[in-house]
Amino acid sequence: MAFALTRRSAMLGAVAAAAGTAMSGLIPGQRRAEASLPGKTAGITYRYGGKIWWADLDGGNARVLAADAGGAGSGTWSPDGSRLVYSNGFSLMSVRADGTETFTVLGVEATPVTEPAFTPDGAYVVFTADPMGLSIYHAAGRSGAGTRSGELTVPANGTPVSAAAVAADGTIVFQRGSDVYRVAGPTAVAKVISDAAAPDFSPDSASLAFVRAGQIWTANADGSGAAQLTTAANSGSTDNSDPAWATNGQSILFTSVEGGTPKIKRIDLATKAVTLLVAKGTEPTCQPVNRNTVHRVWGQTALGTAVAASRYNWADHSAADGTRGQAKAVVLSRDDTYLDALGGSALAVVKQGPLLITPPKSLHADTKAELQRVLAPGGTVYLLGGTAALSAAVETQVTGLGYTVVRLWGQDEYATAIAIAKAITATPSTIIVATSLKYYDALAAGAAAGATPGTVVVLCAGTALPAATAAYLNGFDPTQGSAGNSRVVAVGGPAMYALLNARNGGQLPAWPSTFYPPVLYGPTEFETAVEVARYFFPSPRTAAVATAVTWFDALTGGAMIGTADGPLLLGSAGDLGPATQAYFSENSATLELAVLLGGPLALKDTLIDALGRSIAAPGAYEFSQYTETSTGR
Repeated sequence: MAFALTRRSAMLGAVAAAAGTAMSGLIPGQRRAEASLPGKTAGITYRYGGKIWWADLDGGNARVLAADAGGAGSGTWSPDGSRLVYSNGFSLMSVRADGTETFTVLGVEATPVTEPAFTPDGAYVVFTADPMGLSIYHAAGRSGAGTRSGELTVPANGTPVSAAAVAADGTIVFQRGSDVYRVAGPTAVAKVISDAAAPDFSPDSASLAFVRAGQIWTANADGSGAAQLTTAANSGSTDNSDPAWATNGQSILFTSVEGGTPKIKRIDLATKAVTLLVAKGTEPTCQPVNRNTVHRVWGQTALGTAVAASRYNWADHSAADGTRGQAKAVVLSRDDTYLDALGGSALAVVKQGPLLITPPKSLHADTKAELQRVLAPGGTVYLLGGTAALSAAVETQVTGLGYTVVRLWGQDEYATAIAIAKAITATPSTIIVATSLKYYDALAAGAAAGATPGTVVVLCAGTALPAATAAYLNGFDPTQGSAGNSRVVAVGGPAMYALLNARNGGQLPAWPSTFYPPVLYGPTEFETAVEVARYFFPSPRTAAVATAVTWFDALTGGAMIGTADGPLLLGSAGDLGPATQAYFSENSATLELAVLLGGPLALKDTLIDALGRSIAAPGAYEFSQYTETSTGR
């Protein structure tokens, strides 16, 4: 029996379906409301000599950003300005704003891929691929969904397709032949402007710049109100092309050929004044900058960090604050071992409340205070484990505060995990299997399960599958594509071998002999957590890091970050580690927030800047910290 490593694909159908009710284009989603799209301008980029160059706004201080840029198109900046995706001819490449950490987004051996354009959420790039027409792919490439995200249903139809542009509202336009078209739906296009080339949207999505008869024109986004902008008199050329709006919407950069030499110029929309920026270059674009955020959530103790994580996510039960939600339940676990709580993060997310911890024999005063702050009397508190895990005295204390107690437990941690899974859903769409002998894999899985509807976590004992877990799994059909199936995913090498041994040993007689579940694993706990994040979170908005040395912060913080639909990654006190660092960096186009779970002893302050530099353009991040006394965010 062999197991295959696979990743979840976000197919175009889902993208198109989401957009069908949201906008006229195909791509949904903008950055959060507090982001000021398209952002301040950091600099300009352009092509010259087979390279992409970066320069100041006035064209000064030019430096090579990408030396392998042999393709076409100006490249496309992520919404926060942290990454540029460009074509080198037959591949889409991604490079950080400082010229480091380049990776291949999409490599095609025989098909030229050119002119990429980011979607406004930073998750995808739309590009032209001869002879396919327009296509779309995850911007994170190897750390995204892994396989082609699906081709836009805009084939070339024998007429060259080029110059895709995506507006901040998600509308897509492109050039087909000598006209500009808009993508009007999953299978429909509409002509916007005749006799036009190289369209580009204004930052507010209201206008288009385009080329006609060697000059730069503008029009409304629907093609009306066309007006010529450059002339031979004001630009000094009859061969102007490649218009690119400045991020402030007040000027347009363009290529202008004089005496056979292409130059980069800028025209002010109000005055029509033209300024020379670069003496030799083509295909300019502007780098926007939107600031991202790093938060530290921590307390003086592990229990205090649990309270801080709760306060970070949840408002007072009696006072909505417009930022945090109001909890509908609380999950409570013991603070001396993780065994009964490995599925607790997912439960807390699903039940919409925090995961708190307390000593087994008595309800800790700080936990009691947070419980009373976040949950109104009459609410439900889930106790994880039997009376040996959380004593009858703890249950009595909780009920004495006016809460309804639901105890989820079994004869051991394996049966308890199944009780938790059943409390989440009786019909899981995905079942994650992870070992209980180490906490790393299951805690990363718990955050992912919470953020993924219909997903539960059950446990194996290293490479062995306990009878309770085997009986539970045997009740589901894991075959992909079958009616009512439940996908089974192994997280970590031990889980993979546990499933293998169980099937070969006859513990899963109802399973098909040809079943090959996805296996998410790496050589260490750090890489395994990254593979879980890659599989379940191809386009994350937020992500958290906890120490791998202890389990407390990852457990309670996993519930916190799962509520925010983000993955839990692992690091050491003074180092994110190469795999974790790469995940943040490669997903910086969508990541707006990175969270350190735990105090400076668990994760040193040096990691603040390491995270900030990973998710943001140089210097473009802010830092805040939240403790067990914080009152909101």
